Amino acid sequence: MLTLAVAVVFNELILDAIKNREAKLARLKDANHNHIIAEAKSRWVAHDAKPQVCMSAGVDSSWNKRALQGFDLYAIAAVAVTSTNEIIAKEWDNDIGGSIRAEQLESRAMEMESLVAQKAHASGMVKIVCVDGSLISRLLKSTPSVAVETVRKYGDAIFISKTSESRSQFGALGSRAGDIYYYRQATMQAGFSVPAQVQSRGGSVYEIYMRLRAGMPVLRVELIKGSSSSFASASEQEIRNMMDLLRYHSVSGYPYCLKLAHKNCKISNDDIDRLASIYGLQNEPGARDALNE
Repeated sequence: MLTLAVAVVFNELILDAIKNREAKLARLKDANHNHIIAEAKSRWVAHDAKPQVCMSAGVDSSWNKRALQGFDLYAIAAVAVTSTNEIIAKEWDNDIGGSIRAEQLESRAMEMESLVAQKAHASGMVKIVCVDGSLISRLLKSTPSVAVETVRKYGDAIFISKTSESRSQFGALGSRAGDIYYYRQATMQAGFSVPAQVQSRGGSVYEIYMRLRAGMPVLRVELIKGSSSSFASASEQEIRNMMDLLRYHSVSGYPYCLKLAHKNCKISNDDIDRLASIYGLQNEPGARDALNE
């Protein structure tokens, strides 16, 4: 009976969405929506990327924890994986202790990420190292001194996000949505946005929006200004070269190495269950799990 009631309510929600679709979508449009879209178009550089043969590496991290009988069991992992699914660097940790804050685990995961990114560069096996997610959002959680050290550790890596709430480019125009939304609406062409310099706690970062193939999703790319990377000055030719490298092993417009990195480092609830079993521990009745996914 309960399942039937839920189904009925959900059907009502669907009917409401169909009936009021246009009105609700209209709320997303800013008063100067067309002006922002025109501005996004003017900043877009068309480039039909030509795949350049290379080996790329994706870097990602994951953590998970569970409260067990008054203390926490946690696990953290970070990996660097090539686009041919070869793990070239890895870091991990698991332990049992008192109350462990999520911020502590995130900080430790970020440190592991930077270590495997360094090892990937040092291996000489890859031409480009991609880190999943935003560098700037990572730095916001750090003190200025820690942020500077974090930037140094990540070195020549580039950071790639599939989603973003950043309004650094169109916020001054009164945008409601993130910048990535307007670039997606402005064009379906393959190409990239004119690099915008953003000042972060760890130094200057170039922010670029990029579509590796026509019709595919827009990605947000961040580069550390002043690194020794061949893309560090974010010139138009450097960005074109980057796109050609990323295009080689991309799937559905997204670097395949990052998909592999996520798959190889994800720590699920089942993984925590297995750890708890190894330690001979059981969940307290009614205990709640915390998963960083």
